[in-house]
Amino acid sequence: MLNIKAPRSLIIFLSLISVFAYFIFLMHKSLHAEQFESNKLTIFYAAGLNASMNAMFKEFKKLNPSIEIIGESGGTLLLIRKITELNRQPDIIFVADAQVISDLLIPKYADWYINFYKDRVVIAYTSRSKYTNEINTENWYKILSRKDVRFGYASPHLAPLGYRTLMLWKLADLYYKDKPNNKSIYETLKESPPAENIMHDAAELLLVLESLSLDYAFVYESTAKQHNLKYIQLPPEIDLGNFDLEELYKQARVEVISKKGQKQIFQGSPIAFALTILKDAPNYRKAIEFIRLFLNQEGQKIMLANDQEMIIPCVAYNPKSVPEELRDFIHPRPKTLPLGQE
Repeated sequence: MLNIKAPRSLIIFLSLISVFAYFIFLMHKSLHAEQFESNKLTIFYAAGLNASMNAMFKEFKKLNPSIEIIGESGGTLLLIRKITELNRQPDIIFVADAQVISDLLIPKYADWYINFYKDRVVIAYTSRSKYTNEINTENWYKILSRKDVRFGYASPHLAPLGYRTLMLWKLADLYYKDKPNNKSIYETLKESPPAENIMHDAAELLLVLESLSLDYAFVYESTAKQHNLKYIQLPPEIDLGNFDLEELYKQARVEVISKKGQKQIFQGSPIAFALTILKDAPNYRKAIEFIRLFLNQEGQKIMLANDQEMIIPCVAYNPKSVPEELRDFIHPRPKTLPLGQE
């Protein structure tokens, strides 16, 4: 059998050619991925952020004119199900309740989240609503339970605003200690509105209220202000807007049922909206850029213009997993450990 050995120089040459070809392949793949990344940014966001997000998209487009922003608004639980049940892959999700991220996205779809904005629940109404000269912080539940009064709220199975409304009613039982019609406030109000008065999210609820099909609606205070609606501000003991009353709020629990029939218990807590970047974000770098703009002074101005008070500095869950580029916005800022000590 012949044993033909190639010259060493030829072997080295061929090896270099192989390495160079592989390098060219990687460069092409990287450039292709970069080109793909630079085209689209998909953002899911809670309906309560509609006004602020529309303004944020315009600001981001000024800095990134080649980016196509695909924004999807809706009830937080509905948006989450698009990820967990329909295998959708947004880059960023903004939710109306951080518990949704911790319970339904971590650890499979995300590692961390940032609480960035706080609010409270109020009862909004229009100039055409009934009994506006009578309703106040002490008798609102009695007015709403009248047979000729039409009120609505968001679905607790689709939006945090919905299950927070139910929590508010449970806290009202603790606060007022009243039994209208020999029933709890929670039972009385739960039985009052017909199914058609329970909307998908805050945006749909506002449309129906402003069309005068409802007299009253439970919404976030910022939403009422954005739409120049009159509203009843409720006691802090029940409106879920005071971070000093967290232990009190925990006494209210609400069961939510998913589309697949799965049950989940949500516990009362101060209202805090949260954001995260998904693990498999198709456009991770632009997602970072968008959140930096959002949490920076430009985003703060936009939120403030829409009566939405940002938490400054923001509070993060699992802060050491928050991308380095975003850590200046959270408190306390996690220390970066030396390589090998993480």
